Amino acid sequence: MSAPKNRRFGKSLFILMRFLFGFATTLLLCGFALFLFHINTLTPPKTLPQADGIVVLTGKGGGRLAAGGQLLKDKYGERLLVSGVNPAIDEKDIGVLLALDEEYIACCVDLDYEAENTVDNGKETANWARALGYETIILVTSAYHMPRAQVEISAAMDGITIIPYPVKSTSAPDEPWWGGGEKFNRNIREYAKLLVSYAREPGPRIKRK
Repeated sequence: MSAPKNRRFGKSLFILMRFLFGFATTLLLCGFALFLFHINTLTPPKTLPQADGIVVLTGKGGGRLAAGGQLLKDKYGERLLVSGVNPAIDEKDIGVLLALDEEYIACCVDLDYEAENTVDNGKETANWARALGYETIILVTSAYHMPRAQVEISAAMDGITIIPYPVKSTSAPDEPWWGGGEKFNRNIREYAKLLVSYAREPGPRIKRK
């Protein structure tokens, strides 16, 4: 191949690579914008359907446990799983956070101390649902965490119906819609983890009510 042809080929390859890089970057940025819009507009169903059980995932974002406890008291599910409980927290402490008395804790609350991350949450939730014969769950977690949690639970138990019940963290009055500061960085990390979850489990489809 002559030198001019080599140069033309190299230039064409460079243009193609630059186009592909720009296209991929645009897709990622558009996806992130859609992700931000989704988690900022995600709300619990106006009419919450009955489910077999309720699952609360522990982690950053206040109000998860209290919301799950209230759903159990309102009888939206017959049992409640708290997944990812810190081993240093005992049953009594969880009862206080759930705002449930000992009778509720003894009869209807299960604690998962094994899960250390969202993948583990999915596996432990699937094990719990299968053991009890549950096909429909209300999932309580922070709004920003909900998409990835749904993917991981659906990957661990194909066919399960998930009713999302997002809990939003309190925002400062002057906080921009996209979060700002640490919240924006957290959302970038969460978006990256969500992409990894989709890449690892591309097949499962999330069933919703």
